Amino acid sequence: MGFTHLHVASGYSARYGASHPEHLVRRAAERGMGSLALTDRDNVTGMVRFARACAAHGVRPVFGVDLAVAPADPADPSHSPAAASGRRRTPVRGGAHVVEPALRVTLLARNGAGWGRLCRVVSAAHAAADGGAPVVSWSALREYAGEGLTVLLGPASEPVRALSAGRPDIAERLLTPWRELLGTALRLAAGSGRDGHHGASAQGAAGMAGLPQGSGAARRSAGPQRPWRSAGLAAQPLPPRPRDPRAPGVVSVGRHMAVGVTRPIRP
Repeated sequence: MGFTHLHVASGYSARYGASHPEHLVRRAAERGMGSLALTDRDNVTGMVRFARACAAHGVRPVFGVDLAVAPADPADPSHSPAAASGRRRTPVRGGAHVVEPALRVTLLARNGAGWGRLCRVVSAAHAAADGGAPVVSWSALREYAGEGLTVLLGPASEPVRALSAGRPDIAERLLTPWRELLGTALRLAAGSGRDGHHGASAQGAAGMAGLPQGSGAARRSAGPQRPWRSAGLAAQPLPPRPRDPRAPGVVSVGRHMAVGVTRPIRP
């Protein structure tokens, strides 16, 4: 069975991605990868270029989006961007700091119906933004998400944050609305987060909670990976650093996007 990067940002992800969609596809083809996902932040603007490049290089496209989502538990003050970092963050060397939504998930379309649902979810987030950052509400998720979509819950999602904090009881409660919405089309994307140990601790906690696991490590350029993270918010690149060997960069997929594993989340 081959593997596919399922969390990939192109230059259409402002302050986050670095490469054009066609460059990402060409690099995947050069490495013998049969499929590749594009999951830009809060938009699907690069999908036409991505699809055309995939057709030209014989790579199977997986359409997705890295989307900001409203908290299922809005009363919890830890969902604010400042609380997410644990301290007030300041820009580097005069860069302008951008406050982003604290919670994010990755949506992947498994078929044409899923692509339609994904577009409606993204449109709903932008329609409600009113000039601010797009954040999809739970009312929009319940209206538009469903059959044909797979959701990866990564380090920036509520359940995985609770798991990483050693609170599977809270994670179980926060998983309930996702299970009701998607059933077995729900996956844990365990990858490297803001801290080097985040991915490893999330994987261990997820095993105790019985969650399916796959890799959600983000790819942000066609070349060597760089830790853009907070520096990207200030448009200031950091020097390269050794890759964390505990953070896998790929995840196995089946013919029908059975991400990572086939065992569903326990009800």
